[in-house]
Amino acid sequence: MTFWGEREDGTKLLLGDPQEVQLLYDADAPASQLLAVFPGEDLWGPLVRVWVYGEKEVLFGGVVDEQTSFWEEEGKRVELVCRSWEGVLLDNEAQPGTWRGPSLESLWRLYIQPLGFHTLVGDREPKPGEWCVEKGVSCWQVLADFCREYLGTTPYIDGEGVVHCEGIQPTVRQGGAVLSAQLRRSPCKRLSAVWQQSCRGTYDTPFYNRQAKGVVRQRYVSRESGRDPRALLQEGEEEYLLLTVELAGEHWPVAGQRMAVEIPGLGQLPPCPVVSARYLRRPDGERTRLVLQGGEQLCG
Repeated sequence: MTFWGEREDGTKLLLGDPQEVQLLYDADAPASQLLAVFPGEDLWGPLVRVWVYGEKEVLFGGVVDEQTSFWEEEGKRVELVCRSWEGVLLDNEAQPGTWRGPSLESLWRLYIQPLGFHTLVGDREPKPGEWCVEKGVSCWQVLADFCREYLGTTPYIDGEGVVHCEGIQPTVRQGGAVLSAQLRRSPCKRLSAVWQQSCRGTYDTPFYNRQAKGVVRQRYVSRESGRDPRALLQEGEEEYLLLTVELAGEHWPVAGQRMAVEIPGLGQLPPCPVVSARYLRRPDGERTRLVLQGGEQLCG
């Protein structure tokens, strides 16, 4: 890995080799995090942006939230706390208003491009109807809601700062040596049935989960909510079975990547979506902890 930073005046510099690095990813959080500790004298000055490069791609790119210098008996060290580019959109409130024939192009010019982004990928054609942005909503929420409602996609920003709205292309990566593994079943996450409200106003349309044997846990969905009962059942299934593995080395996932691992005693498991990831680099080595979303087909 190599670490680059950018000063307030726009100059870029190589930051050197850190003493410790953490990368944190959670599928439920828009932005990833970087925590890095560097030794020696702080010759950088204030930093505003940071990039982490792997062998083939940018593993992380984002803004510096905190830069702290420590003077101790062992010497001086500098700690950086950073968030990926999504943090910029999360930190900025969107201008309220209502627009006819909304488009990704109009959102881009009004909410995203002025914040320093230069490239957008996605369908920019106008859409029918009106789009209302309420007071207090972040620019990220506007983008995420628009993509979900009109494009059927989930946006993300890659390490180079390119805003992607075209949909995540799934890829598969083979994990390395598994040091430890843990399989957790959580029946409390499963739903046995979801009842949907009909046009008569009564909740008389059931959707059953035939897989949740021995579980009795029901929910009710109103017509106004717009929620899909099948999606609600699926969300519970996705949280029911989670596989946690710790791997030697760096196995940082990119957007949409599924991880395939081989566990001693279980064999090769099929590729699974990554729920969360934690990469840790210290003087004694590198470790990656992944929480994978499973299914009964994984381990029976």
